[in-house]
Amino acid sequence: MSEAKASRMVSDRVSITNTVVAAIDIHGPEIAPTLEKILFPDGVPPDLTIAKVLAAFGAHLRARADQLVIADRTHMVELSDDDGYRAKRDECTAETRDFLGTLRSGLGRNYGQVVAGAYGLGAPIPEDPHTVLVLADNVENQLRNRPLTEPPKNKSLKIDPIAAADDLKASASALKTALGDVDREKREAQLTQTAKNEAMAAWGTSYSGVADAASAFFLLAGRPALAERVRPTARRRAGLPEPEDTVEAGADAASGSTTP
Repeated sequence: MSEAKASRMVSDRVSITNTVVAAIDIHGPEIAPTLEKILFPDGVPPDLTIAKVLAAFGAHLRARADQLVIADRTHMVELSDDDGYRAKRDECTAETRDFLGTLRSGLGRNYGQVVAGAYGLGAPIPEDPHTVLVLADNVENQLRNRPLTEPPKNKSLKIDPIAAADDLKASASALKTALGDVDREKREAQLTQTAKNEAMAAWGTSYSGVADAASAFFLLAGRPALAERVRPTARRRAGLPEPEDTVEAGADAASGSTTP
């Protein structure tokens, strides 16, 4: 997978994640002894420490954020691949329309509009790629099954229906392939968008739980300033960072603790 910069709504959530995880990583070990005494007055169960519990909270949220970044990048890479396929579709559409238009003009001028209509070319050529493909298939069928018995106005401009059908088939076949590629890319983009949406929802659930727990632990340990720093505000729950979630604020949080 090629590297791609995370979208704004994802990078904002990563910034929020960084604030919570940094506070847990830096200050979690500081408050662990106090919490152990409060939560386990008779002693911590074997092999369990509050520090490990806090670390697990942070690791879980970090994993959710990493999964979200991967889903976002995968979706953006998938979307970036679509441009080439759409360009090819447009190119094939233009070529097929041009051929149909030229054939329509040739039949109309050299054999009359009635003959052009008999081959399915009585009306202007449509622009929609799928409609163009349907028309091309119909015209090809007519060219192969309706003999061109009408005499041409100019013998030098005589049209060979079978040869025209072969040329049209080649052009329409390329268009059909291009349309299939675009449709496939749309389906793949829908899948990556769904995966991204699911990762976004999973992050939201984990963020609220971890941030609420971290804030509660800090408050319980007598560190209200740290509790307030990681508290899940309405903006954060919506994926919008608070000022302290910026890189500068995150570095400031990691530089030392604030004791009330």
